[in-house]
Amino acid sequence: MNPAARKKEILSVLARDGSVQVVELARSLDVSKVTIRSDLDELETKGLLVRTHGGAVPAETQGSSRFISQTINEYTNQKMAIAKLASTFIKSGQSIIIDNGSTTLHIAQYIADLPITVTTSSLLVMQELMHAEKVDLLMAGGILRRPSMGLMGNFSKEFYRQIHADWCFLGAAGYSSRHGVYCTNLIEADTKQTMIQSASKVCLLVDSSKMEHLSLAKVCDWNSIHYLITDSISEEIRTVIESQGVKVMVVDEA
Repeated sequence: MNPAARKKEILSVLARDGSVQVVELARSLDVSKVTIRSDLDELETKGLLVRTHGGAVPAETQGSSRFISQTINEYTNQKMAIAKLASTFIKSGQSIIIDNGSTTLHIAQYIADLPITVTTSSLLVMQELMHAEKVDLLMAGGILRRPSMGLMGNFSKEFYRQIHADWCFLGAAGYSSRHGVYCTNLIEADTKQTMIQSASKVCLLVDSSKMEHLSLAKVCDWNSIHYLITDSISEEIRTVIESQGVKVMVVDEA
């Protein structure tokens, strides 16, 4: 079996069983454990799985991810209002991080005339700001994840470790008042965690459809978030989140 076919088989077993072990793969594919470890490392670099001790698990659950081309047209008025409010936090001369996502993307239109530094992994944010002459635009490299049109992985993490930002504007697939913030992909979650660590303040931007919605990959607990901006939230959930030190802000209905 050639290397390409072997990697395809590994992904097939992973999708079927939910996890793979180096020892079992080496036996079934009749290759060395060193070869299997190399294959798993390469597949992780491509964002297709996450290495564990002795094996690997899927980077995301099958069917959990939706393309930004779909989500960008949902709750559009609410997302724009959320992004507009978030943009008022930004002052001239500051450095900010804009995460991938259909809500965070909208920030770009409100800051194009500000003399600031923007760091992002989002190709869509880059497109919005690439002609904004007052904005110093930095792109964090990495593996392209097409559902979000964002870059992630070890290259992105290393880039974010080298910078400091005044603000990180974070997107998410869902949040829980008790358990924190979630996204659909383990590698993306890992990248988001590095963004958070690189910023003085973190603002989570989520529309109301994300409320009490859990996904595969945990990004952080509430003690990593300073502000939550949304369009609607129940009083009970708001109280629980604010009790953990987060300032919750609700935009006017659009």
